[in-house]
Amino acid sequence: MRLIDVDTLEIKAFSEQDVPDYAILSHTWGADEVTFQEMSLITRMNSVSQAFSSQRSDDSREGNAGRVYESGAVMVAMEMLVHGGWGAGTNVPNTSEEALMRREGYCKIIQSAKEAKSLGYQWVWIDTCCIDKTSSAELQESINSMYKWYKESSICLVYLNDVAPSIAATIDTQATFEAASNAFTNSRWISRGWTLQELVAPTALRFYYQDWTLMGDKREFLEELSNATGIPIFVLDNGELSELSIAERMSWASYRQTTRIEDMAYCLLGIFDIQMPLLYGEGEKAFIRLQEEILKTTDDYSLFAWRVVTSDSGSASKSVYRGLLARSPLEFRHCSSVERENTTCTLPMSATAIGLHLELEFLNDPKDRTRFLVLIRCNNSLNQRLAIYLKCIDGAHQYARVEAGSLIPIDNWPTGQPRSIYIRQKLNIPRDFFAIEMRCIRIQRRFEHHSVSPTVKISSVFPPLAWNPRIHELSIPSTTLEFFAVLFLRAQSSPYGASTHFQIVVGFNRRNKHYWCKAMQRRWPDVNVDPLRWHAAIRKALPVEINDPMLKNDVRHDIFVVGESGMGINVEVRAGLSGDHIGLHLLVDGFVKGP
Repeated sequence: MRLIDVDTLEIKAFSEQDVPDYAILSHTWGADEVTFQEMSLITRMNSVSQAFSSQRSDDSREGNAGRVYESGAVMVAMEMLVHGGWGAGTNVPNTSEEALMRREGYCKIIQSAKEAKSLGYQWVWIDTCCIDKTSSAELQESINSMYKWYKESSICLVYLNDVAPSIAATIDTQATFEAASNAFTNSRWISRGWTLQELVAPTALRFYYQDWTLMGDKREFLEELSNATGIPIFVLDNGELSELSIAERMSWASYRQTTRIEDMAYCLLGIFDIQMPLLYGEGEKAFIRLQEEILKTTDDYSLFAWRVVTSDSGSASKSVYRGLLARSPLEFRHCSSVERENTTCTLPMSATAIGLHLELEFLNDPKDRTRFLVLIRCNNSLNQRLAIYLKCIDGAHQYARVEAGSLIPIDNWPTGQPRSIYIRQKLNIPRDFFAIEMRCIRIQRRFEHHSVSPTVKISSVFPPLAWNPRIHELSIPSTTLEFFAVLFLRAQSSPYGASTHFQIVVGFNRRNKHYWCKAMQRRWPDVNVDPLRWHAAIRKALPVEINDPMLKNDVRHDIFVVGESGMGINVEVRAGLSGDHIGLHLLVDGFVKGP
């Protein structure tokens, strides 16, 4: 661990067993922060300058004062080039007093050192310049140790650079609390991901306005901080987290933000006492990895109490199919009152090649026989057990979380039937799967056919109001029992070859749980003609057996032969996901988007 000497601003490294008492800074980063390399160069240049000043009077008589400074500066530059992470072409910072004091990041270091010294501490830790971020190994170790460093600090100095001091607060106690409440509600510091652990971990915190005047101590503002963050007062007071559910802790981060997507997971490592490698570039996968690591250390299944963030209507949200883990802390925003049950899991969860393997309690859903209410061993503030909806998607052990915008409270604390299941995070929907909540038909290129196919483009679609040309998708109304669509297509075997026009009819029937497709070439009514006339034309054009659900795969694949060339265009309809929504994929050889 590196610490800054508050007198000299020199950075010194300490082994774990030799770390002295220290203050630590909590702040939000700006555009002009001072890095470890810059701070090292600044202190070395200052040392050279001081050495030059002490020898100046003697050396000036001998006429070599300029050479002493020049030689020292060259040695510092050479050392930084070799050992300090400075490469050829790097802009070396201006280390003059005037230039440094214009940098907000450097002023923060100066003020932090002054405050730490005034409180009786010789050392201060600041994340901007005490970590060599050019070393991935050091950065990883530091982020995994960050919670521990804040927890073991003697005092945490919280600098609110966007909060001006309140004149009224200096003379009125009530005004002080009002100013603090306003500051904690509106300051950028309260909304950043990294500052969550910086608030929870330290025993003692002091808050400072943007001019570094003291706002007050954490214990003076426990109620205001709790209201602004959703964190219980007892946690802010003593930092004890073990009694709180995973879901509640996740909720504290639900409205916080980080610059990089991965940091939304990495900033929570200490909150859950987790160590894991940092893989910048993995995006949302970092949060999935965090949850998988949490499940290795606990059987607190409140981790599954998230709800999907969606703007869809109630009927559309029923078609949402997901895995068992959330995609971001935002999906825990309603979990501030979720408590874990005092029950022990008899079958530990494990990650396998076919998904998470775990045991959960199943209840039959009286509203829908195709899905189950599954208890997740936690309850809400009304002491109701909480459940999620799961549906078997392969007829055996593979499940998906369905209607993922719902978290169902259940009275009377029923006991469910234990069942061992698998759930993939990235769902693999079987091609012949059916669900009445299927809501769309997405048109895609078929890639299973390896021979050369003509280029196929869409000319028009019936019904036109159901068609979204931007995403090439037909919407299936939730109230429609039987849905038909016709795609008018143009196939062209070469850029200058003749075009062949044909149609694909696709159908979906909620009554007999069936869907099918048929390629053909015939005359049809205009797409804007009355739908009843269209449906009559479709029924007349189709063979009777296509509506037989027993045929399944026999009517879910067809081939259209293009003119004299004899080239075949395969057409296939199968179940699949469109985003998170269950629906159908209509796969067409050679299909390309565009006019």
